[in-house]
Amino acid sequence: MKIKTLLFGLIAMLFLISACVTPPQAPEEKKAPAVKKKLTIEEQEKKALEIFNSILNFSEGTDNRAAVLPKMEALYEEIIETCPDVPLVEESYWRVITINVDEYKPPRIEKGEKLYQDFLKRYPESPLKIYMEQSFGQFYYANKMWDKLLRFFTPNVKKFVATGKLDNSYQMFMYSEAKFNLGDIAEAEKGYRIVTEFFPKSKEGGISKNRLEEISKSKKQVPKGSPTGGRDVRTFQMVADKT
Repeated sequence: MKIKTLLFGLIAMLFLISACVTPPQAPEEKKAPAVKKKLTIEEQEKKALEIFNSILNFSEGTDNRAAVLPKMEALYEEIIETCPDVPLVEESYWRVITINVDEYKPPRIEKGEKLYQDFLKRYPESPLKIYMEQSFGQFYYANKMWDKLLRFFTPNVKKFVATGKLDNSYQMFMYSEAKFNLGDIAEAEKGYRIVTEFFPKSKEGGISKNRLEEISKSKKQVPKGSPTGGRDVRTFQMVADKT
């Protein structure tokens, strides 16, 4: 009798324990992220204009522009990401590149370069490209980054060699300045002559003319047989503040 009672007690305890154990639940299925619907052209135009006006209002209403630069940058990038089919996106690229290269202290040149490459892929014929080229050109020149200056403008020169056309005087001039400061005076001379021929009345045309005169004088002043080959690059004055 005692044995039966004990068995019934053990069975009851096992039943209670099994009833308290929570059965394993199947893992919840992960929901796929919702696909954002692309805005229509009209919606993009409206949104881009609203963001642009917002940036204009708060940036002009502050005495500390540096403090609002991150907010401006984020909003311009929002236009780039969400409004890719409207003209304001090209200007947004230009402005956000300017913020990174010209306004941030220290400059965020690597991010600016990445943005510029993205811009070229999307808008290779944009008329705003020259303004971005000037930002990078001034930065590389001011920091004496001649190799980078040369690489940046070499594609423009290759295009000129292939087509015989130059978009503007700035590209060939900066290429020539890079060559000059890297010691390749003969190649720099070619570039300066092209600038004076194609753009004689431009600012770069005038400076190129002066460069050619200085190079000519330097060749005459240096004795034959000089290690410089008649070209003393130390006699030339930097013109970063003039370009």
